[in-house]
Amino acid sequence: MDVLSVSSYYYYLSSPFLRLSDAMIPNTMLPLLCKPNKSLTHVKIDLVVSPNRSISSSLHLQSSQNVPSLICDSSTSTNGVLSFTIDDIITSCGLSDRFRVLCKSSEKPNAVLKLLSDYGFSQTQVETMVSKYPRILSCSVEKILKPKIDFLRSVGLSETEFLGVVTTCPRLFTRSLKNHLVPIVEFLITSFGSRDNAVLVIKRYPFILVNSSKRLVPNLSTLRNLGIPQSKISNMMANVIGGRVIACTKPCRFSKVVSTAMEMGFDPLSLAFKNAVSAMLFCPGSTWEEKLVFYKTLGFSDEETLDIFRFNPSFISRSEEVIRGPVEFYVKKFHWSPSQLSRRPVVLTFSLEKRIIPRCLVVQVLLSRNKIQENVKLSTVLTYKENEFLQRYVTRYKDETPEVLDAYQGKMKSAECDFYWEELSSLPFKIIL
Repeated sequence: MDVLSVSSYYYYLSSPFLRLSDAMIPNTMLPLLCKPNKSLTHVKIDLVVSPNRSISSSLHLQSSQNVPSLICDSSTSTNGVLSFTIDDIITSCGLSDRFRVLCKSSEKPNAVLKLLSDYGFSQTQVETMVSKYPRILSCSVEKILKPKIDFLRSVGLSETEFLGVVTTCPRLFTRSLKNHLVPIVEFLITSFGSRDNAVLVIKRYPFILVNSSKRLVPNLSTLRNLGIPQSKISNMMANVIGGRVIACTKPCRFSKVVSTAMEMGFDPLSLAFKNAVSAMLFCPGSTWEEKLVFYKTLGFSDEETLDIFRFNPSFISRSEEVIRGPVEFYVKKFHWSPSQLSRRPVVLTFSLEKRIIPRCLVVQVLLSRNKIQENVKLSTVLTYKENEFLQRYVTRYKDETPEVLDAYQGKMKSAECDFYWEELSSLPFKIIL
């Protein structure tokens, strides 16, 4: 049987006996249990994944000589003197004078800086960590920081990724190594089928290392019960927003939103389903039902609103102001009904001020001057990249029809704009949906 070595790390444990869960998907993230022992034993733990994706563990007594060597960077000079001081860090982070006094009354802050520097953290990274979690400066180097750092360096992250994960989420040092960090990493490896998948999730969403499994485990189960394959769940978790949604949302709310997305007709195996769930969970200041009411005030039926959401789930989380502007513009200027707009929702996805008005006005000027003698499809005009639109409609005509440049740059006077808008219905060729 082929066996893939997953990770190994060293830390002090109060007993040489340790057992990791062999469960495929643990129902609960039980802490690793061991009997208390007065002696401290240096332990190396090797996690291995077999083809059936279960995890086994083997323990080997190791001497401290085998601990991975520390990595130094420019933060430490060749004689071991730090290039930045505790005063530099406190000043940069804007910490209080009281905190400065507390730091100077203890040897821990300097020891912490030395340790972080030895592991390759730059001054900027240290400042970021201290800003997010000032108490890191009072942590014990030997009992808290070093064991957890050694463990994280062993899970498969590259040196750059490891530094990024810790800098992004220094609060992982508040979690127990034995009772939280080891079990959560084991759970991720087991749940996502391989070390590589687990590492991808960790580096994209480091906060998963501190979030409680009370939310992550049941939310993953909800997705699996829908028949979503592991590969797609892994991809969702590796996405920053997707990882946050699955790891942080209360299970009752997550389950309700997933059910709503299913009722809306989203295929749970599709990318649109993931986007819809994320959009509904991050819907600012209003519920799904309130969104339906709002779209109804604009003239859309419930089914037309669902059609828009199915086309682009991000509409669920867009603010009312962002949606209202384009709808009212099209209804007023082009006399298109909400029902027509629902069949071409792509025209609602762009900024009213930055794209819709300037581009529509440019095309309308050209139609009015008979420079374009055919109907122009709005969705095509709006989706052109900036350079392509300029080349097709502005640069090409600006010498003989200089108004197009004013229209594009928003410099056209209001009265002149109104003149071109009023000609919409009388021209032989028009902007069409």
